[in-house]
Amino acid sequence: MVSRWDNGGGGGTIAVQDLVVWAKRWFLAIQFLTIFPIPEARSVNEEDFRRSVAFYPLVGMALGSGLGLLQWGLTRILPVMPASILSLAAYSLTTGFLHLDGLMDLADGIGSRKPRHEALKIMRDSRVGSMGVVAGILIMVGKFVALSSLSPGRLGPFVVIPGLSRWAMVLAMTSAPYARSGEPGIGSMYAMHISRIALWGSSLTAVLGAFLLLPVAEAVGVLALTLAVTLAMVWFARRRLGGMTGDVYGALNELVEWLGWTLVLAWHG
Repeated sequence: MVSRWDNGGGGGTIAVQDLVVWAKRWFLAIQFLTIFPIPEARSVNEEDFRRSVAFYPLVGMALGSGLGLLQWGLTRILPVMPASILSLAAYSLTTGFLHLDGLMDLADGIGSRKPRHEALKIMRDSRVGSMGVVAGILIMVGKFVALSSLSPGRLGPFVVIPGLSRWAMVLAMTSAPYARSGEPGIGSMYAMHISRIALWGSSLTAVLGAFLLLPVAEAVGVLALTLAVTLAMVWFARRRLGGMTGDVYGALNELVEWLGWTLVLAWHG
């Protein structure tokens, strides 16, 4: 028998089993987006992974909180630049460089100037080409410059931007089909398969986080930037690749982080 808790209004109950399912999906989001050791849940299916995207912004905000607190702590004992390098390195390491790898693969595929099918094949190659290396260096330098110039005592931008970058991936998952028709891949599990509950859950977290932790004008600015970059990436991926892939999602995350922190910096620069 499933235990239930009555909400007191007589109009419904919340099943404990439902809470367990959503807790499992929260852990799946952490497991997928980070390198933190999370015990594997039993009876996990593709739908659990798809619905776990509702927690992506929350995972991003948690990672951003760690980044901001680490940077603040390191600036107590180190100059801001070495403190920023160490904190950014630690932050990137916690993701397993998953999104950075996607950016580099996308740069190699697009930079090859090959037709769609060949570009997608290049993106699947485990080797990194010169275009990917340059793209990776530029994005990391860009984020380092922005982070080293932000006030370490102001935690909001450190928390909000990683949350928005993960939200951007969820938005992209609902906006374009998978590029590799008939071929397996991480992106095929998500593209155009995200439920409305997961979409609205992730959106609520991202938007509330922005308005709670940033001034209103700044929150509106970074939200608008996130939407603009996401729409641009979706349009480009559809036109150049025929849809989305896991690499495109990762590249989108990296771009939103870099541009988001840069926008906040420009706002206060």
